Amino acid sequence: MTSPLPVLVMKFGGTSILGQRGMGRVAEILAPSGPSTVTVVSAMAGTTDVLLRGVRSAATGGSGLEEAAGTVREDHLRVAGVLLGGREMASFADHLEDVISGYLAHGALLAAANSKGRCYLEAAASAGELLSAALLAAVLRERGVAAVPVDSAELLITDDHPQAALPLVAQSRERVRGRLLPLLRIGTLPVVTGFRAGTAEGEVTTLGRGGSDHSATLLGALLPAAEVWIWTDVDGLLTADPRVVADARLLPEVSYSEAMELSYFGAKVLHRSAVPPAASAAIPIRIKNTMRPQGPGTVIEGRPAGPGGVRAVTLVEEACLMTLTASPGAGLNRLAAEVFDGFADARITTLLVTQSSAEEVVCVAIPRVELAAARDALQRTTHLWAQDFQDQVSVVVLVGEAMRGTAGIAGKMFGALGEQGINVIAISQGSSELAVAAVVQRQDVGDAVRALHRVFGLGGSDVRPDAPPQVLR
Repeated sequence: MTSPLPVLVMKFGGTSILGQRGMGRVAEILAPSGPSTVTVVSAMAGTTDVLLRGVRSAATGGSGLEEAAGTVREDHLRVAGVLLGGREMASFADHLEDVISGYLAHGALLAAANSKGRCYLEAAASAGELLSAALLAAVLRERGVAAVPVDSAELLITDDHPQAALPLVAQSRERVRGRLLPLLRIGTLPVVTGFRAGTAEGEVTTLGRGGSDHSATLLGALLPAAEVWIWTDVDGLLTADPRVVADARLLPEVSYSEAMELSYFGAKVLHRSAVPPAASAAIPIRIKNTMRPQGPGTVIEGRPAGPGGVRAVTLVEEACLMTLTASPGAGLNRLAAEVFDGFADARITTLLVTQSSAEEVVCVAIPRVELAAARDALQRTTHLWAQDFQDQVSVVVLVGEAMRGTAGIAGKMFGALGEQGINVIAISQGSSELAVAAVVQRQDVGDAVRALHRVFGLGGSDVRPDAPPQVLR
């Protein structure tokens, strides 16, 4: 079964649909989008955090569950009350109470420490997507667009890994096409929940925080779609974080590989898991700004049309560098195998790896937020003799598809950082030469990014007019 018309998948993030203005603006974008559009939505910004605080309070015997439910109810009723009329308002209010009741039930089950606590947590955490999809569909119907909410837990089949499930593509394809293509054929716009998925047995899973981008590109690959548009609150991918570099410039085109590196190493515009499904199906991704929908944005596909060499500087501001030493006689290979197998099982993000074979030492940089999980994984390592953690560091990364053929990049990087008096604690460059990563002290990261952006000539006149001021010092 294939699509009868070119399908366009549009994903809207939580800030894009926040409040009556955001929801109304998204409806304006979607209303003229045509009969073969699939929409994916996140929860309204802040909703998931409120929901998680509530269930975590319940799990520890606290009383925050009802308060969280009340906050979410009030937030959504306030928006619905402005945008919806009588029949649609009544229908959405009923749906809202059903979702809130489910959320309270899942929270209570978590508090009881049921053996299925993981799936109850994921169902509760993703309740916001059920509400935003239903609300947006109702707003569209109010404006004369045939639209229906669709729960992606019924479409995307995954494994059962907690809070970061992996999609099972073959099992998902039939469900996606069987549910969405008939709706498109009759001119109905599906509004699909992002973030949510489900096991083959029907338990709710999630694709991890920020996973709505992944939902969109996965649906795009499975349908298949002509393009996937990621609508967010910035113009696209930039040469650097504009909060750090005042003259950061929009990148009109980047390759799939560059986009993966940028998202992996801290660019918040696109979730790192979103690029592979689109790349495997050769489907372009466009990054668009809901505040300025006529802007060109960034197109992600194939190889970039821009020049070679360094194209962007990105950073992971809060990182941890672990220095791990093998037990005497164990050997570096045994230690590395244990460490990385454990990290893989725990879904730890590895930002950088270096090693000293003579000293049987391996250094690994990870996001600081994952340090507790990494420590737990290391406790199961039998060949680890000594460990040291530096948790006040950052990782700065140069990214460019064609750096392989450009001489002197690493030397230029060291020179620029040396001129600023910035010490490089560790450095790594892969064989593909797509990225060069350096670990620096966190207090130096702003100066490091600005120095590298300047020395590689990445600034220019094509700057966001609304770029915020520098905040890292």
